[in-house]
Amino acid sequence: MSRGFLWFAQNNTETDYVDLSIRLAKSIKRWNKQNKVCVITDQASRFTDKNVDVVRVLQKDYSDDHEIKWANEYQAFSLTPFTHTIKLEADMLWTANTDWWWYHLWQHDIVFSVHCRNYRDKVVKTTPYRTLFVRNKLPNIYNGLMYFRKSKKAQTFFKIAETIATNWEEVKKNMLISCHDQYPSTDVVFALAQRIMDPTNKNLVDYPWFKFIHHKAAVHGLGRMKDHDQYLMPLQIGDRTIIGSQRTSRVWHYHNKNIPGELDARIF
Repeated sequence: MSRGFLWFAQNNTETDYVDLSIRLAKSIKRWNKQNKVCVITDQASRFTDKNVDVVRVLQKDYSDDHEIKWANEYQAFSLTPFTHTIKLEADMLWTANTDWWWYHLWQHDIVFSVHCRNYRDKVVKTTPYRTLFVRNKLPNIYNGLMYFRKSKKAQTFFKIAETIATNWEEVKKNMLISCHDQYPSTDVVFALAQRIMDPTNKNLVDYPWFKFIHHKAAVHGLGRMKDHDQYLMPLQIGDRTIIGSQRTSRVWHYHNKNIPGELDARIF
C-alpha cells in the first residue's frame, strides 16, 4: 500500500479511542477513494473493523502506565505500512474529498499543519493554549495533521523525536523553558524535533489548505463562553457537517470526546 492514513488509538479510563477511530475511518472511506487506514493500538485496545485496513499492535508500549498516551507516537515512521502517510489523531472527522492532496504532499519529506483554523475558516496563528511554544520559540505546527514519506529525512526527524520522548524529564529540564507536561506531548516533541532539524524554518512547508479546524473555545474566539459546543451546535445533515451554522469542508478536530455522541443525537 503506497499511501494511507495512520493514527494511534489507546484507550484510557475516560475515552474509548477505538470507537473514535472507527468513526474517523468511516468518514475517510465515505469521502475519499484513496482511503487506506492503519490504526496503531495496544494489546488491551486491540480491535478489528471493516473500515480499518490495518491494525498494528505496539510491541513496546512506552505509555503503558500513562493516563495520557502520547509516548509512542514517534513510532509512526517505523510502524506505518505506507510509503506515503498522513498522520492524524483519533478525535477527528473528514468532511470532504481530499484525494488531490497527495499530488502536492508527496513532493516533500514532511509536511505539517502550520497553525490551524476556526469554524469561520480563518487561520488562527496565536492561541492561549500555546504559550509554551511562544516561550520556547517552537514552530507552531500540529502533529494531528501531518504528512511524511519513507525517506532519510523523515527517518532522521522521527529518530530525533524518539530521543526527545524517551528522555522527557531531561529534555524538560535542559531544553525547554517552564515546561511542566508530565508526559511527552506529541505536538511539543515534534515541534522541538523540527526546530532541531530546521532552526530557521527555512524548509517548513506551509500549505494553506493543509490545516484543520481546531474545535477549542479560544481558537473560535469564544474563550469566555461557558459552553462553546452548545453555542456552535455542530450538526451532521446527510454528508454535510455544520459548525456554528456554517458548512465546513475542512478536517475537523473536534477535541471534545463527547461530540460524536451529540452528533448522533442531532443527525437529520
